Amino acid sequence: MRSPRYRPGSTNRITVTSVREDACTLTTDTPENLLKFWQEIIATQADHEPDKESVVVVMMNTRLRPYAWHRVSLGTVSESHCHPREILRPVLAAGAYGFALMHNHPSGDPSPSRADELVTRRMVEASALMQIRLVDHVVVGESAPGRSPYYSFREAGLIP
Repeated sequence: MRSPRYRPGSTNRITVTSVREDACTLTTDTPENLLKFWQEIIATQADHEPDKESVVVVMMNTRLRPYAWHRVSLGTVSESHCHPREILRPVLAAGAYGFALMHNHPSGDPSPSRADELVTRRMVEASALMQIRLVDHVVVGESAPGRSPYYSFREAGLIP
């Protein structure tokens, strides 16, 4: 069955959540700061489900400060589906200069899957075409001995 198309005035609207003014002082140009944004903003929401994979896009101004975010997809314990158009739609609607893509791994291991790599490659292409800066794609996990609590595709060299 096909999902209904977006129509202005319909119930299929994008909900973009504004960020508190005091949170806007946090520059989200590093994966550590994006992780902090996830922990302080996303993970504290009443509807956050840490046992499910959640894909979030964070909209940024020209100083790379977040001013809004949108949950693109809420999945299962092991996957969440999202398409570049669903990621870019709230970014375009919010008039963002740049954005970061983030999602959690409920297992706690932030190592990216092949699907994560594929989505990142597609987002690099799509954001370049739309001339919107993709700052990073960060996979959020948990700290463990010898392991970072996140994986950054920018640090890994997959995002120029």
